[in-house]
Amino acid sequence: MSTALSVHAATESEGPVAAVIASLPVSFAPHPATPASAAPDVTAVAGHAGWTRRAAEAILAGSRAVVVTAPAAEDPQALAVVAEENGAAVVLDQRWAGSPALAPSHDAARAVVTEALEDAVLLDSVAICAPGEDPLTLMADHLAAVLQSGVDLDGLKVVQRSSSGYTLAGKLPNGAPAALQGIATASVPAAATISILTSTGRTDITLPDPSAAWPAEVRSVTASGSTTLPTIYESAHRRSWRRVRRLLSTGRPSTDLQHFAALFSLLTRLNS
Repeated sequence: MSTALSVHAATESEGPVAAVIASLPVSFAPHPATPASAAPDVTAVAGHAGWTRRAAEAILAGSRAVVVTAPAAEDPQALAVVAEENGAAVVLDQRWAGSPALAPSHDAARAVVTEALEDAVLLDSVAICAPGEDPLTLMADHLAAVLQSGVDLDGLKVVQRSSSGYTLAGKLPNGAPAALQGIATASVPAAATISILTSTGRTDITLPDPSAAWPAEVRSVTASGSTTLPTIYESAHRRSWRRVRRLLSTGRPSTDLQHFAALFSLLTRLNS
């Protein structure tokens, strides 16, 4: 039997982290907080401003991996250097991009998205958050999910932005228009939808908030009929922790910071 990895979570992130690692008792255990104890195998870091610095400090203090919950838009370049030099893994636990429905290994979902993009006539995507949330945070989570789904966006620009949301416009690689909208409202639960309309049907991805284990849904409609892919009952939070365990056990590098760097570059351009 493999040894459980020790986890240290700062006070600011103990709630959701404690619940997730408790659901994976064979893989993780709380780090013993004693002066003589070694550095924890994994450190959990909340993703508010300064998370790249805090994650780098945890790695330099001896942690083999860091899991960042809800990372805000920050340049991860310096953290990536620290992680590479120390052979540490960094996993970003993102609200919607971390959903198992968007995992690169989810071949069925990738296949229906790829097929829809070949005949796409419109991309329509909406992200919903609670009132008072920073629109930039919502935009970062929204774009991360769209990019993680396998969609490339060209010429993206801000049409309008306010405290209650935003509208972005761009194109798909085949020239079809893409529209992304962020809305702050209390009338419906937080969620993100990605819809690819084609000449004969559509593909829809619905991503719920990971605060509960509501499943994502991937549905494809073609000339042959409608198909809903098998449901994966796992939250983005739990998948992130299973990923860090797998990365440490296999020694494979994490690519999360590379993807986040591309996202940060896009956000910087949109907000310049």
